[in-house]
Amino acid sequence: MDGLNHLTQARVQNLPSLPSQSSSITAGHYVIKHLEEEAVEAWDSQIQTKIWFKSPPLAQDTIRLINGVKLFAESHDQGFCGDDEQGNWTWLEIAILEKEQDTSPKKIGKEELSKESHMNSFCTKDYTWLGGRVFRMDEDFLSSLEEGNVIAVRLCAQYPSWEIYARKGHLVFDVGSGDGPWPIRPLPCNGFQVPRRRNVKEWFDKAKNPANEEAKELSLFIAAMQKFQSLPPTNQLSYFRIAGIHDYPRNVSWNMDKKPIPYHDDDDVRRKKPVKNEENGSYCEHNTTLFPTWHRCYLLLFERRVSDLMKEEVKNRGRDRDEKWVEAASRWRLPYWDWAANPQLPELVANERIKVIVSWDATTDKCETAEVNNPMYRFQMPGGLVMGDKSYGDYRIQTDGEGPWDVCIGTSRHAISLYSEQNLWVQGHTVSEKVNKAFEKTKMQGQTLKDAVYRLLGNDYIPQYKYFATTKFTDPSGPKGYLSLEAIHNTVHNCIGGNTPMGIGHMEAPAVAAFDPVFWLHHSNVDRLLYLWQQVNGSLWFHSSDGCDDESATTPLRPFRKYVGKHGFYNSDAVRKTSDLGYTYDDSDKITDGEGHVCDEFLRKRINELYGPDKDAFERPETDVDPVINIDYDRYALGGLQYTLFFFIGPVRRNVPYAQQESLAGSMYTFSSPLQRSSKREGDGDSTKSKYSSPATGCSNCNKQADAGVRSRAQVPLTRSIPREKRTTRAEAEKFLKEELSWVAVISRGSLRMPREVFGKGLELSLWIGTNKLPDDRTGKTVFEDYVDVKWDWKEAEL
Repeated sequence: MDGLNHLTQARVQNLPSLPSQSSSITAGHYVIKHLEEEAVEAWDSQIQTKIWFKSPPLAQDTIRLINGVKLFAESHDQGFCGDDEQGNWTWLEIAILEKEQDTSPKKIGKEELSKESHMNSFCTKDYTWLGGRVFRMDEDFLSSLEEGNVIAVRLCAQYPSWEIYARKGHLVFDVGSGDGPWPIRPLPCNGFQVPRRRNVKEWFDKAKNPANEEAKELSLFIAAMQKFQSLPPTNQLSYFRIAGIHDYPRNVSWNMDKKPIPYHDDDDVRRKKPVKNEENGSYCEHNTTLFPTWHRCYLLLFERRVSDLMKEEVKNRGRDRDEKWVEAASRWRLPYWDWAANPQLPELVANERIKVIVSWDATTDKCETAEVNNPMYRFQMPGGLVMGDKSYGDYRIQTDGEGPWDVCIGTSRHAISLYSEQNLWVQGHTVSEKVNKAFEKTKMQGQTLKDAVYRLLGNDYIPQYKYFATTKFTDPSGPKGYLSLEAIHNTVHNCIGGNTPMGIGHMEAPAVAAFDPVFWLHHSNVDRLLYLWQQVNGSLWFHSSDGCDDESATTPLRPFRKYVGKHGFYNSDAVRKTSDLGYTYDDSDKITDGEGHVCDEFLRKRINELYGPDKDAFERPETDVDPVINIDYDRYALGGLQYTLFFFIGPVRRNVPYAQQESLAGSMYTFSSPLQRSSKREGDGDSTKSKYSSPATGCSNCNKQADAGVRSRAQVPLTRSIPREKRTTRAEAEKFLKEELSWVAVISRGSLRMPREVFGKGLELSLWIGTNKLPDDRTGKTVFEDYVDVKWDWKEAEL
């Protein structure tokens, strides 16, 4: 980029023209030339402008390659001025036009997208070669460029007798490679109110009717996802590569302008090879305070990528002049699945085929629909080979024994099993009934999940952001502080993917979870809960006194770049407000007044209606006994192997997986990945060395936490799982739980029980009994208080 400031006139005049096809563009400098002379004269105090020349309409694939733009031109003014101290009133501007035929700049709100490039030469009739400022695509108004927009050069003059003459205009583009750093630009609102991310059930129900505007959104979305998933792993903006940011393949970086770290036949060589932080992949922030904001950036990237492809699809269909299709592409935002209020796998992701509009006549308003393969049902590797096939080279998935992911072509849910005779899971398969049962069970697990979300969003239940954000253990300053957004998120991953011998799926493993298309609907809801918590808790955010210097509001959220440059990464402060990122949630329509301000009563009513007890409970509010289980655990206690704690109220049946027991009241899932032990034995050499390796393909965050002994926490509310008549008093609730409460820890995807002794001090359980008091209507606030630590024999309660 700095090269734009050092280009000589001779160099600029000999640059190649910007190719019309993005496929013909390689990294370097390109130019759009206009050699003819043009002039503008001012007559009064009004600014007089004229479009001098402009680029052709820019394709999205071209826009994403542009790092910066700079204008060079020869120009002069009228050659005289009455008073030098009055200043120079002629200049050149760079502007964005919506369409090629437009004569005035595009607007965002009331502001024209036009910026001064440089002032004209002053009081001379001699042409002077001048260069303007560099417009960075990431920092300036050029980030508002959209598919089909053009960049124009304007001549400007103001006040009587001021004139500008210009010739030999050269608009120079600094262009990067497709694998180079890629800034993520929030989607523009384009004159709309801030677009909403909508409930996927409501959105899809409307989209099934071709007469609704949502049907066009769905049609473009499905086509965009099909194209997205078909791109090869070598393409940094392919579905495979963007899903791979979450973890696998760990040897492939993203947005770092680095090639993959080569696989070797000798794994020990690969593991010992020292690498810099930005060279390997596996960026995901789990068990850290950055968990919510890192994933907010991740969704921003995914949403932007899909939106760009939707807009390309409009153009490919020849609908770029049809306002309804253009508006559908511009209005779309990623839907969310509210699994707490609607614990059923969304229809959008549950079926292999999906019906969409394939053609539409704007004149007659008639459309044709057809069933097509549904890219939201599963992701399948382009080329139809298993993910670990060596033909994918260093982009293949190599699991090192962590799971069957390298022998899958597609993603599955509750389907990968040694007991499967048809092996449908190789291509990718979903057993929807098992996903739904994992959420519902006897309604107890579902009610516990719903209750956990209710508490999470309650005033005063989570006193600080650091407790809300993550499972990472910091002194919770009270029994309520064990609940977190991340812990709830972990449980949902387990429910969707499946974690029993009869069927597992990609969502249960952090290494491959993002390959399942439902991941994005799930995390859109996780982000929505962050949004709602922010509305409830106003100013609560990161605390500089937390003692977590590597987890502050200004910590870079790698690999997500706001702009190109060493320090160009997003941070949590930059993504704090969703409206700054081009979206909000449909909840905003329910929680704001007529002027768009959040109203506390509306907000509490929304949360109480979605996640609170039945309406009748608010009509006869009573002080209720409120038991919760708090868990202090080491997620790396078993070398990073995932394990689950199941809690039951009632009998546990033999020969039924723990996750499918009718008496299951709640669970805690670590959502962790196996660590790799260092080849250096303890006691050999430097005692400060890590006992876990940090290989080229490893997760440095996990290794550091394991070495530091970082602990985690979670909470399982029991109140809605216990009959009301069995907890009228604390003593009665305690007596009931001594008779009915049991628990177990399991690993190996639900098949192997692990006695508590195996965990040593890596697992501490406690039972607390307090009270909760509902308000007398749904606009009030529930009060949770007076918790007492109950002495409990967890050994006796263990199965």
